[in-house]
Amino acid sequence: MPSGESHAWDVASAVGGCSIGQWSGEAWRCHSRTWPGDNADGSLKATGRFHRGRDRYPENEAWPALYTGLVEHIALGEVLRHTRHLPDLAWKRVSHLQIDLQAVLDGTMLVSRDGSGDPTLDDLCDPMDYDLTHEIAKEASARGAEALYIPTCTRFSGNNLIVFPDLLKPDSSILVFGTEDPDLYIDWDALRSTT
Repeated sequence: MPSGESHAWDVASAVGGCSIGQWSGEAWRCHSRTWPGDNADGSLKATGRFHRGRDRYPENEAWPALYTGLVEHIALGEVLRHTRHLPDLAWKRVSHLQIDLQAVLDGTMLVSRDGSGDPTLDDLCDPMDYDLTHEIAKEASARGAEALYIPTCTRFSGNNLIVFPDLLKPDSSILVFGTEDPDLYIDWDALRSTT
């Protein structure tokens, strides 16, 4: 649906029909080297698909999210989709996480894969209009979910786990197994100027 169009789809009912359960497994996160792999503070700087940052919302309407992919290439692909300036890739880190959560909302059934329903993956992946995905996140939070299990926008086969760290339950945890600082950017202009 076009940006700004009201959503006829009943978000509350759709999210209310999703199952919530425990989730445990490995995930990967590609992020700025400024932040540890289990820290979502950077998400508060800029608004994203399932979170609100201080760039567009007042403090009391913002919430953080930790975006992870359930395979490493999905985490990397999601960051590549959102990289506006290629030199920013020089400062990316990949963190390997062990995540154990008590209440994850399975949002995979929210998305129409064949285009016959509402919403489609294109609706959930709109890079400019986050109204619908913010509504989904708010409804999931209202149901007590700590995270969303949701299809990736990369079109790779697999899913993302979007964790809301301020909603973690006492028995839930996110542990960093390890990190890598990949070399993802070559400054060709700088190389040419030295030859």
